[in-house]
Amino acid sequence: MNTVKNIYVSQFKKIFRGIFTGMWGFWISTGIVFFILIVLFFVFISTLSNQYARIYKETGDLSTALDRYALKKDLYSDVWITTKRQEADLYNKEVEHCKSFLKEKDDHLEAIFLIHDREKGLMKLEDEALWKNEYEKRVSGLLTKLETNHIAVSEGAWPFQKWGQEIPTWDAILSVQKRFWILEAIANIILNNTGITKLGKITFKDTCSSCDPSFTQIYTAIPIAIRVELQADRIQFLLHDILKSDIPFIIDGVTILSADKIPSPRPSIEGEGDLNKGMNGNISNLIIDVTIDAYVIDYKT
Repeated sequence: MNTVKNIYVSQFKKIFRGIFTGMWGFWISTGIVFFILIVLFFVFISTLSNQYARIYKETGDLSTALDRYALKKDLYSDVWITTKRQEADLYNKEVEHCKSFLKEKDDHLEAIFLIHDREKGLMKLEDEALWKNEYEKRVSGLLTKLETNHIAVSEGAWPFQKWGQEIPTWDAILSVQKRFWILEAIANIILNNTGITKLGKITFKDTCSSCDPSFTQIYTAIPIAIRVELQADRIQFLLHDILKSDIPFIIDGVTILSADKIPSPRPSIEGEGDLNKGMNGNISNLIIDVTIDAYVIDYKT
């Protein structure tokens, strides 16, 4: 049995050796090598190739993003961002201060007439008829002051409301009340400025062309035109008095309509002598007819 087994093993070796030493052996060996290479390719090279492709794409995307970033005009550093935040905080604080200032000014504009009651003291008028009576009384008082101080007034110069026998409603009263405070402030300014010789006309206009519409959420404007005759050297004081009034006036422009040079008997106010002296050293003043375009800020509470 062993002899037969050895014979078969010997024949198998010869056949196997013949296969690998012959033509078939060459192709079989080549196939095995290719098979091993294919296995290596899919196991190692293909995996690495996919990784390299993904890394290359990510690198390209990053390079593109960096190129776009580098092309931007504004590159913000942490210091710049911190500074701008501080500026924004400061700006917001200033805006709040301005709003508080406008609110304080607006308190006077929103006020209703107060009368003195023996039992309750000062109290706001809540009856329309009593308010109308107080309004007419105060209008008469202002006109009397102007007449007493010899301020010439053109006919129809004051746009005070006249109702006759009608009793106004509160919807009408609120707007007329604001206009009264504005007219009262102008009357006090005229009485304070000794250079004004005549009040021409005060007109409440319908629109204000110079108002910034972006501020309409904060305040509305009450546009007004004031025409007066006054000594030319007093116009700066008139504008100053308007701006420092309790009513928040904003001056849009000043238009000189006419001028007549006449001698003025008014003595020079201290500090104004240089403004009033002519070339020959004589004191003279130019009377000008001027229109002041302005508007009043009506703050929205």
